[in-house]
Amino acid sequence: MSEMWKNWEGQVVDHKYQLRQFLGSTDHSVVFLAEFHGPEVRQCAVKFISAEFAGKEEQLAAWSSASQLSHPHLLQIYGAGASKMEDVEVLYVAMEYAEENLSQVLPHRALMAEETSEILNAVVDVLVYLHEKNLVHGHVKPSNVLALGDRLKLSSDTIDTAGEVRTMRRERSAYDAPEVPEEPFTQAADVWSLGVTLVEAFTQQQAVLPFNENADPIIPPTVHEPFLEIARNALRRKPRLRWTSARIAEALNPAVAAAKSVAVAAGAGISTPQASATPALAPSPVPPAPPSPVITHAVDVPPSQEPAIPLAKMAAAQPESAALPTETLPKLATPARQTVTLPNYVIPLFAGALLVIALAVLPFALRHRGNSEASSVKAPPATSNSAVSTSRTNSTPAPQPSSGNLSSSTEATPSVPTQPTAVAPSKPSSVSTSTPLPESGPARNATAATDRGDVLDQVKPQAAAKAMATISGTVRVGVKVHVDAAGNVAEAVLQSAGPSRYFADASLKAARQWVFTPPEVGGHSVASDWLIQFHYTRGGVEMSSQQLAP
Repeated sequence: MSEMWKNWEGQVVDHKYQLRQFLGSTDHSVVFLAEFHGPEVRQCAVKFISAEFAGKEEQLAAWSSASQLSHPHLLQIYGAGASKMEDVEVLYVAMEYAEENLSQVLPHRALMAEETSEILNAVVDVLVYLHEKNLVHGHVKPSNVLALGDRLKLSSDTIDTAGEVRTMRRERSAYDAPEVPEEPFTQAADVWSLGVTLVEAFTQQQAVLPFNENADPIIPPTVHEPFLEIARNALRRKPRLRWTSARIAEALNPAVAAAKSVAVAAGAGISTPQASATPALAPSPVPPAPPSPVITHAVDVPPSQEPAIPLAKMAAAQPESAALPTETLPKLATPARQTVTLPNYVIPLFAGALLVIALAVLPFALRHRGNSEASSVKAPPATSNSAVSTSRTNSTPAPQPSSGNLSSSTEATPSVPTQPTAVAPSKPSSVSTSTPLPESGPARNATAATDRGDVLDQVKPQAAAKAMATISGTVRVGVKVHVDAAGNVAEAVLQSAGPSRYFADASLKAARQWVFTPPEVGGHSVASDWLIQFHYTRGGVEMSSQQLAP
């Protein structure tokens, strides 16, 4: 059968989707990698099913409705329709192409708790979104949990209205709830499928129903909390006893439930009868400031259904003083403080006096400093001083004594007259030459260009061979590091985590061990920021780095 499918490669469907590669097939469908020739050429996956069944119009309508949904963790549908491929009547649906899915990982290893939490949050987020719209996913299982770049997504081609009676066109599996397909598909069936997938993520085995028709599946002890409680309440044989997707979201994120309680309490306080019955005291009431936003996970609890009170009917909060009669307000005013006002000419005279004193004292202070340093510091060799003196004197075009030479920067005295009235404040060169200079070679120019840093030692992530074998395509992780002036990594944070927490953690651990040659600014080593990229494939890890600052 697969040979027949391969013959379809290269054909164009509906003048938009050119089939490039046969990806796989099941008992009821076949999937191809294709090119979508829309506003821009992009990769997509095209899924075909047979059109020889009753209700194909309803299936096309369901795909059309699903294409209108928008959620960051839901695979986007580009289009759907009916076609004929080599005399075979088919229905097709074109959607985003994902390189990896969870079913490719689980045969090789179980997930860690962090990975399971990340995947479960994404899937539950989608289920809450769908269930609130009276929709069901219909087929939650590992192969339908996909990685698209660094984002986890759930497939969307099986979404339909809740409570609809369906004719199952595929073989029943362990992911289907016990009541399927005899009863209409409900949100509780989605929760059962989620529970089976959760257990398989930890144990690499599907939860199996016991022979006792009244007993629930036994959850292995290797499933840790809070996932153990979620699995037990998702895999209840009776649908009415299962948790809802919103209840699972609360168990995964207790902070969300706490935030909801606070919001409900705050809303109850605003909606008190006393507040709504009190007339407004001011003709133009100012709306109260909105509360500070509560940062929670993307999985959120549905907002309260309590209708909001119109702003015009709410009593404006008034300070106690606003309720007093106008004539009593002057009595509450604080007496004005007495201030002393100086004449306008006092401050300029005082500032002028300080300036005259400073000009008179400064030459003597500089002369005393130069003499004291000349008597205590030994002069360096004349060869090194000549270069230093040239760079110092050239920076300030101040007139020099008739000799034109400085035998030592520590022996130089300020070239200012002894009379205070002749001091020129705009000549700082005589002061700068009194600073002791190093004897080992000429000083660097302070305005020299920045010397860029380099990687001195790079450490490759330690990823298990089993984990590397699960990769299909490329897993990309970016780590931003802050390097101190000594060249060591002081801080490392994820810039792009990629689809797997396992490889993200391995990248962080490796990045912290990198060593750099620090960049120099003005002759001094300085701290820097770098971006390290890790590209994981089955063949190994490729690494690259980029200096971000300075």
